[in-house]
Amino acid sequence: MHRFGSLAILDGQREIGQIAGREAAQLVATLAAEHGIGLVGLRNVNRYSRLSPYARLIADRGLVAIILNNAGPPAVAPYGAATPILGTNPIAFGFPSSGESYVIDMATSERVWGEIRQASLDGTDLPSSAFLDELGNETTNPARVESALPFGGPKGSALCIAIELIAGLVPGGQMGTAVADEYDLGAVFIAIRPADADNSASKVDQLLEEVRSASPRPGVSAVRAPGDQSRSNYHDRLRVGTLEIGLETVDILRRMAQGKPGIEADRLSN
Repeated sequence: MHRFGSLAILDGQREIGQIAGREAAQLVATLAAEHGIGLVGLRNVNRYSRLSPYARLIADRGLVAIILNNAGPPAVAPYGAATPILGTNPIAFGFPSSGESYVIDMATSERVWGEIRQASLDGTDLPSSAFLDELGNETTNPARVESALPFGGPKGSALCIAIELIAGLVPGGQMGTAVADEYDLGAVFIAIRPADADNSASKVDQLLEEVRSASPRPGVSAVRAPGDQSRSNYHDRLRVGTLEIGLETVDILRRMAQGKPGIEADRLSN
């Protein structure tokens, strides 16, 4: 690790991503507690899945969290292009709240890459206006996908590029087509101590309540804050105590456990 005041750069030494991600989140929270702000760049680890657990860890300490990484190898075509150059490049924010910390976690691609694998396994079509074939035409056939579209047209593409640059430059990772595997990726963890730390949670609660109580547009039953639906699903599953998994997926997992992956299992494990 190289540390310069409130900045630290972690080389994960090809560690398990979840271990390295937790270490980075804990370190950046400590730096913010000392300096008011902390930034940790992380490189040379494998994937650590969703960003939300690490943003929540930081926010649970009364801090504002920002986490981003360039999730390659290339999968997203920049706006107007037919060639994948960028990763799906997620970004997450975490905010202290009087209850569960409020977290926003999203990819900057229109849809996540995992939907391609799931559609292949289920034998279903993909959503429209989300994926491109090798010629740059939109496709809903998972077997023909060569790249994903960024969300939000040129603005979403610009954000995707910015994350690629920040997450590549700050920790010293690779970018664009230079990303060969997951160990080339970079991530940036930022934690900020609010100026009015004693009242920050109540202010977050107030704004979210204003969003949720806003008058809905015609045809909209209720206004939700980002992430409300996924949080509701998560707590529903906790109450029930079980997860629903298709029989085909169960069979694939069993074959993987027996060392007999096959084509379908290879898709699931990627």
